Amino acid sequence: MPDTLPPALAANLIALQASHPGLAERICLPVMGDHVEVPADAPARYRVHRTWHPFALEGDALDASMADAPKKGDVLLFGVGLGEQLDRLLRRKSGRVIAWDRDPWMLRLLLTNRDWSRWIRWGRLVIRLGSDLLPELRSRRPVVFHPFFAERYDTERRLLDDGLGERRALVCAGTLFVDEIAEALRQQGFTVGTWEPTRLASEELARAAQAWKPEVVVSVNYVHGLAEACQGLGLKLLVWEIDPATDRLKPSRAGDTAWVFSWRKATVEQWKAAGFARSWHLPLAADTDKRRPVDVEDRYRSPIAFVGSSMVEQGQRFREQILADWALWRGGSPVEAVQEGGQLLQHVLDAHRDDYSVCRVEELALEVMGDFIREMRGRGSDPVPRIAEMVGADKRITWVANLGQVGATVWGDEGWDFVQQYGVRWMGPAGHRQELNKVYCGAGINLDIGRIYQSDIITMRVFDVMACGGFVLAEHSDHLEELFTPGVELDSYRTLDELLQKVEHYLEHPDEAKAIAARGLEAVRANHTIAGRVRHMLDTAGVAT
Repeated sequence: MPDTLPPALAANLIALQASHPGLAERICLPVMGDHVEVPADAPARYRVHRTWHPFALEGDALDASMADAPKKGDVLLFGVGLGEQLDRLLRRKSGRVIAWDRDPWMLRLLLTNRDWSRWIRWGRLVIRLGSDLLPELRSRRPVVFHPFFAERYDTERRLLDDGLGERRALVCAGTLFVDEIAEALRQQGFTVGTWEPTRLASEELARAAQAWKPEVVVSVNYVHGLAEACQGLGLKLLVWEIDPATDRLKPSRAGDTAWVFSWRKATVEQWKAAGFARSWHLPLAADTDKRRPVDVEDRYRSPIAFVGSSMVEQGQRFREQILADWALWRGGSPVEAVQEGGQLLQHVLDAHRDDYSVCRVEELALEVMGDFIREMRGRGSDPVPRIAEMVGADKRITWVANLGQVGATVWGDEGWDFVQQYGVRWMGPAGHRQELNKVYCGAGINLDIGRIYQSDIITMRVFDVMACGGFVLAEHSDHLEELFTPGVELDSYRTLDELLQKVEHYLEHPDEAKAIAARGLEAVRANHTIAGRVRHMLDTAGVAT
């Protein structure tokens, strides 16, 4: 064992090596750990998407989590946390503790924080990782759940109740859309597990695939190398691309084992050119079990509301990345290079401010930074989508700020604080569960503002608002007219002036907006559900439904 290991981790791994050598090696495989923070002077935190959550247990919270723990006998600890529950369970006079976690980094953290080696040697503590949970399902042991990780690992928690069916699917962990995909697969008769290609070592991914033997792997958005990994393991991969990518699509040898469904028609040919021959257009949709009309409190009532990212933070981050790359490419004085690059970027931003309805980002960026962009593209990194995000942030801030005069509210990140000086009320982030439904139901008008470089799509926001019975005023596009009739199930606008005119119209005619919203709700429930989209994906890939 290397001398550089923390003493507790070294002792625990030595004990594991003696009893379960394969597991000790798996815990030492390279994994990502930037989603967990355990500072010495602050509570431990776990990042889910972009939000940090405390997960340490103490006092009443720890007592409550142990209320139903058996006094003796074997027990499964579902999610290890920092080991607070494990410590109490091992104090019992008898019985083994089978401590399971999906995340090898959490197990490594557990084994680093405290010396559990004597319990491991005595057989009182048995560590289980990832797919090791599957054999445990047959035991039907009593379970103690970690309050935070029981929710985080909801897919695995359902296995404890439902068991393993004959048909199995793995869903790649990642975006908020993943839970809806998993539920749609369950409705098609699949037992669903989690695969984490961005966080686990390839050996652990292969082990999970061997244990699960899935008919299909489903990923929301694509991760570079995923198609090759699935091909090497003999797995059929379905990808539903639902978010804009800010990096260039790399060539793939996907062969005939990957099916890609893109929410943008414009990207289908790009996918095919990159080696994904089986690529199709598939619009977004709504989970009509999750998104539905609800009663709302006064806090959520507003004449007009927008829910979404301000894009300010990522715009600033992309600006810094581009200027750093520009300075290296240009050479000379870094200060002068950053100043020059900033002026060129500002030219692109300023050129859009008179008319955000037309995206000219690529044209303008190539005009002023052409040699730089072409060289970066040759290296596999494209600055243009990042510049487009910067323009998109300006657009959203500008258009929402103009609605302060009619009492608009905005829900999202701290970047929206800026618009409060114009009379817009910033409400903070909206919860993705029931609170989002209340926002959509409580607004007389729900505004949709897409990203400037993808005005040809229908955002998920549109489908979700309609599923809640809310009225949508969306940016116009040909694709919008293919699926809906403006003025019938929703309405649309092309410019800021038209947006302001229609806002004024519908605020004066709320019954008209309500009638349109009712027809929109009916249309989404009939034709635009996530369950329906998943059935289409499975059918296209030849997976029986």
